[in-house]
Amino acid sequence: MGISPGKIYLADQRGLTETSIVRRYSTFNFDQYYSEHKEAFGDLFICNDEYLAGGKMAFFLSKEDSYQIFMPITGGIDIVQGGKEFAVETGQIQVLNLGKGEVLEISNPYPTDTINYIQIGIRTDLFLLRASEMLFNFDFEKSKNQLIDIIAHTKLPFKLTAGFFAGREEAIYKMKNPQNKFYTFVIDGAFEVEGRLLHARDGLALWDLEQVELEALSNNAIIVTLEMFPLF
Repeated sequence: MGISPGKIYLADQRGLTETSIVRRYSTFNFDQYYSEHKEAFGDLFICNDEYLAGGKMAFFLSKEDSYQIFMPITGGIDIVQGGKEFAVETGQIQVLNLGKGEVLEISNPYPTDTINYIQIGIRTDLFLLRASEMLFNFDFEKSKNQLIDIIAHTKLPFKLTAGFFAGREEAIYKMKNPQNKFYTFVIDGAFEVEGRLLHARDGLALWDLEQVELEALSNNAIIVTLEMFPLF
């Protein structure tokens, strides 16, 4: 068994944007941040780790027709899209369809506490679901030490799983198709994924493989995985 092709995106090599309102770490090129080594991975063009100050609001301008995926890590977020409001708590993931040029208002409902959320953007030109159908709930407490399918809808061109692991626990993710692209992002703790060591907020892109083997190297380790596939 040779090691599968892949690319690591180290947490401390991400782009940083910081104001009094927001602190944003960008895995891929975003806004003012650019590096030739941080081009989009297939249709995956955003993986932002955002911290929003208490009671503050940030704006997101979509540069592409895309799915934008919001996963609160600490606290919750309120998102306004075209007059509609979406409240997203920890234990939930909200997916929104965004046309190029659309703007979201993202606000922190807590007056004094900073919140943290992950935003993932996937380019698409096909929207088949309404936002109301794209709020997904999960519960790590009920399903420890395994990858949970959180988003697995036939009308979405990606599958998102996540898991909460104790040290030395292992899991295998079976790809729907070896041609698909796979991306994983560590929220907390450390993992070995396909022979590569990943720490908190590191990302890893993999391709040309039938399954992905991972092992948690610390307790309370949390990982998110994304398999992206063409719809047709």
